[in-house]
Amino acid sequence: MTAADRPALRLLFRGPRGRLLAALLLAEFAASVTGLSYAAVLPVAAAELDGLALYGPAVTITGVVSIAFMAFGAYLYGRIGAQAQLGISTAMLIVGVALSAGAPSMEVLIAGLAVRGVAAGIMGGLGMGVLSDVFPDAKERERAFGLYALMWVAPALAGPAVNGVLLVTVGWRASMAWPAVLIVIARALMSRYLRVVGWQRPPDPAKIRAPWAFLSIAAGVLVAQFGIASETPLGVAIAVAALALTLAVPFRRALRLTVPGERQAQAGGWILALVCGSYFGINALVPLLSATYLDASGVIGTVLVSIGPLAWALFSAGGLGARVSARGSYLLAAVAFPLAALGVAMFAVGLTKSVAIGAIGLGLVSALIGMAMGVVYPKVMTLAFERFRGFDGTNRAHGGVVLGVGEDVGTATGTTLLAGIGAVVIGMGTGWVAGLAAAFAVLLVVAWVMAGRSRLWRP
Repeated sequence: MTAADRPALRLLFRGPRGRLLAALLLAEFAASVTGLSYAAVLPVAAAELDGLALYGPAVTITGVVSIAFMAFGAYLYGRIGAQAQLGISTAMLIVGVALSAGAPSMEVLIAGLAVRGVAAGIMGGLGMGVLSDVFPDAKERERAFGLYALMWVAPALAGPAVNGVLLVTVGWRASMAWPAVLIVIARALMSRYLRVVGWQRPPDPAKIRAPWAFLSIAAGVLVAQFGIASETPLGVAIAVAALALTLAVPFRRALRLTVPGERQAQAGGWILALVCGSYFGINALVPLLSATYLDASGVIGTVLVSIGPLAWALFSAGGLGARVSARGSYLLAAVAFPLAALGVAMFAVGLTKSVAIGAIGLGLVSALIGMAMGVVYPKVMTLAFERFRGFDGTNRAHGGVVLGVGEDVGTATGTTLLAGIGAVVIGMGTGWVAGLAAAFAVLLVVAWVMAGRSRLWRP
């Protein structure tokens, strides 16, 4: 795609569908603000409620429950329509926020977080399904998907300072509750503009597909997270085994049963899992290496961890990645991610003695993975909906669910294999860290070579 035929942003935001896109982006922005706010206040809340022993489950419960309920999102989308789906999810979100923000104990707070997970799960596939429907042109759809990255970057840059001020001035309960106002406003706008654009419920009746597969995925991810949290070799081994089993059985089954016959969408789920595993695994290890070898205060790590998202936003939201062909985006990712992992290994071997040189090295790694992510992430989501037929009750929300679970499982796998194991071996010396990063690079080379045979990249 050249600059001449790349869709201009003013065309994407023109008319009712443009206002719907703006509402969807506002909802994504609100979700990002919510995630950052909860990450900031949960330690404070756990300490005040005398529930530090339950901090681990509090961190993981929303994401795990969300995966477990993803199968119901596409069902509601096709059975009662996106607007009713929005209403049910928003009502449950309000209940969950009320429980958490008003919790008299850590157990009640976790219950509220679990309800929020249900609310997130039953929204599964709605945003991607609607966008792929109202932007049938692949070029416009890729540009629209690319804008999502910007909605996560902006809060990530300003969020820590804002959350710090709110915690000091109004306390953790108000800090936990206020982002829900943004979400409700965004969803009200989404509901309104869904009516304006004339969105129609899919004609074929929907069914709940593969619920046990999604429950098994959630269980596998939960086991992996607790294994990593143990910070023991046995726990890490259990985590790796749980994720391998999850990928081999329930994840594969969930993709096949959620979009039967939609080979392109199934391939998109696998490739997006690989993309997210590559990016988030490396990105999670960078601040850990920085804090251990360069700057214990975490200041340099804070800067380094923002470079990847900034590069992602530049290439994705800026539309630069849309100029790259499907095959070109594959080749870029297949080279950039293993090269970045190799760069981490080189850092561990020879760049830990100098703070300046080490920071530059890790900064280049972050920039490289951010650039690759900005190109390939929206490309995969766009290609997954190419040749989407949608028959026998399969709708575009099912495609969105497949991409969503691919993103979640890939992220969990990448962070476990690299950052999780890295947290255990980092105290054993730089040689162990270098060996881990080199092994991850080899694993990525093999995975990306196999991914090159995927039908997703075929025109």
